[in-house]
Amino acid sequence: MINVFIICNCNILLKLLGQHLSSFDDISVIEMLSHNEIKQADSMKRTGLGQKPDLILFASGSQWPDLKKKLLRVRKHSPDTPIIFLSSRAEPESMEFNIIKWGGRGFLSSTAPSGTLIKAVRACYAGEIWASRKFAGNMMDDLGEEKLFAGACKSGQEIPGQLTRQELKVIMLIASGFRNAEIGKKLFISENTVKTHINRLFKKINVKNRLQAALWAAKHLTSQKA
Repeated sequence: MINVFIICNCNILLKLLGQHLSSFDDISVIEMLSHNEIKQADSMKRTGLGQKPDLILFASGSQWPDLKKKLLRVRKHSPDTPIIFLSSRAEPESMEFNIIKWGGRGFLSSTAPSGTLIKAVRACYAGEIWASRKFAGNMMDDLGEEKLFAGACKSGQEIPGQLTRQELKVIMLIASGFRNAEIGKKLFISENTVKTHINRLFKKINVKNRLQAALWAAKHLTSQKA
């Protein structure tokens, strides 16, 4: 059973999300709060955040100028719990990137098919990062334009993990949920070559699985982009 805690600044959307998620046999909504209530630490301790949910669904129905502060507040109270950010308005392209950078495990728009939310919940619960293909494509563009390399050189720092350009592309695709076969097709290399790159980069950054690699990428690579 996936125990989900929902936070939303729209009471109607909050109720609808709770009803929708609760309709699935493998998902249990253990608590729901409005965004005003998350300001109250005592309230958070009394509810689902104190019960250590398996996943937090963080939904936005309007613009939150202090979104980062709110998200980090939730992370402080539940640092190890995956957070999925659900946006119900048009967001700038940087929003998805920032949500992942601030510690979110997933990002999706409310305009996506209803089944996508359930897939995202199950994927993040299983340890994956849920991000759009566009997000992966933007990261690949950055790598292709050597922005990560330029940023590292400008700051006088080494590229994290001493990864090669191809290994950087592979790990960003892993972080975006691509499987080996998909990575091979995108990079025009064989699946066996993908496995070789993965084995090498795992050793370089000292991780044992795809989840750890994805979290490493979210922490070390997204911070390279200003």
